[in-house]
Amino acid sequence: MSVDAPSPVDAPSPKTSSTPPRRRDVSTKVFLGFLGLVTCFYGVVLFYHVSKPVETVTDHSGLLEQCRQICLQYGLVFTGNIRKDAQAYLDVVQKQRLTEGLSIILADNEFRPAESQTILQLNQPAADFDLPDHNDVQKQLSALGKDRPIVVVFYLGYGCSHCVAQLLALDQDLHYFSELDADVVAISSDTPLHTSEKYKEYGEFHFPVLADVDYRVSQTWGVYLPETVDKPEFMNHGTFIVDRNGRVIWGTIGKEPFLDNKTLLHVIAQSQGLKPSPPIASNP
Repeated sequence: MSVDAPSPVDAPSPKTSSTPPRRRDVSTKVFLGFLGLVTCFYGVVLFYHVSKPVETVTDHSGLLEQCRQICLQYGLVFTGNIRKDAQAYLDVVQKQRLTEGLSIILADNEFRPAESQTILQLNQPAADFDLPDHNDVQKQLSALGKDRPIVVVFYLGYGCSHCVAQLLALDQDLHYFSELDADVVAISSDTPLHTSEKYKEYGEFHFPVLADVDYRVSQTWGVYLPETVDKPEFMNHGTFIVDRNGRVIWGTIGKEPFLDNKTLLHVIAQSQGLKPSPPIASNP
């Protein structure tokens, strides 16, 4: 005798839970939304880097695009934290960190300082300027470097990590320049307000950072080339040493910042007669 299988009607129905499905709370949604935005941001950055490789960028590209190009040459990618990116650039590019005492640095007779470029300002009185700092206080070169050597740096602005890297390197070695009774001043087209805001975000440098908003001083010093019919505007990095008599005794202009602070220290010391004399060999 066969037993009939229970009909579907007779089959026990699954138990239904009386507990409603758990919904994500607001904080979880906000967190997931933030992760989504970060992912999208880095996706856009990655796509941009892939679609515009280094070899496609020319001298006619914008200033910040040229900053990106230089950083890519060293395998560095913009993270959004200017100070962190600047330190990463220093860690890769700066060949020598100065950790010894100044007397030891200057006594290195095997060191050969980088030679000055043949620039128009060389051995000429430095062109004076009167520019506002981040507090909108006017600063003059003739007052900043009065009877003192001074390093004058032109950089592209606080939006460029490898530009800020040079200022960071100078700030880290500033005590050496102070020992030589030398000053440092940096100049860009950033407004005083912009520099002040970046200081609040990342911290100040311990030397004047001035605003040359209209590029007037930068052009006088030969680091800024205004727009022409054939070419867009172009800004180079520039580093100059002015001696205590107000003459430009060393200078370099180029696409990348000058990070060899040991050269600057040797040139300044030499100009003041502070280089240690080489040891006199004794007769056998």
